[in-house]
Amino acid sequence: MRQSLHHSEQICRPSDVHSEPPAIARTQAGRRPGRRAFRSTAVALAIAAWLGALQVGTGGALPAPSPAPSGSGRDSSFPDVNEVLQGRVFKTKFDRDVFFLQRIRNDYPAHWPSLLGTNIIVKDYVEAPDKLLRFVEELGAALAGTDDFAATTNLAAITSRPPFYANTNVYHPEILRAAAEALIKIGPDGRRALADSFSEDHYCADPASLEVLADAVGQSGVSNAPLTAALAATAFTFTATNGGSYPRCTREATRSLLGLPEGIAAVGIRLNPKTVLADPSRFQAVVEGIAAAQAVGLATNLVAVGREVAAKLDSLATVPGAYRDALQGYQSSSKQTIEQLRESPRKDGH
Repeated sequence: MRQSLHHSEQICRPSDVHSEPPAIARTQAGRRPGRRAFRSTAVALAIAAWLGALQVGTGGALPAPSPAPSGSGRDSSFPDVNEVLQGRVFKTKFDRDVFFLQRIRNDYPAHWPSLLGTNIIVKDYVEAPDKLLRFVEELGAALAGTDDFAATTNLAAITSRPPFYANTNVYHPEILRAAAEALIKIGPDGRRALADSFSEDHYCADPASLEVLADAVGQSGVSNAPLTAALAATAFTFTATNGGSYPRCTREATRSLLGLPEGIAAVGIRLNPKTVLADPSRFQAVVEGIAAAQAVGLATNLVAVGREVAAKLDSLATVPGAYRDALQGYQSSSKQTIEQLRESPRKDGH
């Protein structure tokens, strides 16, 4: 079980017995620099490798795409860069490379899978993260609304394969976020692939990276049933190897879920006396997510659950223990959140 430098919380068990997982720290080298130079893009590097036509910075050249199979009847050589760009002039390198990607996909499809496979690799995640980040950002811009299968498959590798998201040498949340955003832009299949990245195995291996993906989904505000279900599972269902849960991941998944059109309904149906009494520690984190999202529509649910929790605490007045402590923690957070939500409409002028 891993923890990132950004995720030092303990696992929260249903019984509220906290057990800290072994820490495997990611190196500081994994942090994204505050500023980075405007480097030549991954596509430019690839073009240089194929044709020697473009001079690029210090990132080195990528391998050329694999040639077409022998006897396929297709020309195995990569097209001339001038032919691809059609002599156009672009304001930015980003615009040029987006156009380049669109042209290769549409007009030179034999080279499309190998282009993606050449540029989305674990080696670049570790050794050339700026290059990989820019390529992923370009891909999202180039393929919006296309539901491209090959791009979806390659981008989903970043969000769902441990060599990327759980790499013990480096951690690049900006690349994880960019891949999630690109998958959302690509279309329904991209969103489903991103939803599939939310798994219990991923939760156990690295909950911090799930927080990054969840935030990207929440910020998108997209209406999508698989993504809504994925965030709900992360907040309410996934458990760690010891049967517990990660409070911070629960809180952030809840907050992000509430950024989706179906979020209030998804949280509301699960926020009831039975579920809260069964796992008050997890639901304390859920309540904190509700507070962070300022989800005023759930105030009524919190009040109703609060009455049942108060009654349960009265019955446990002479029975000290971890469970009663967990209920008291939930009650305290719930009361504070209810007060915050009651103030929210007045602050917003409604």
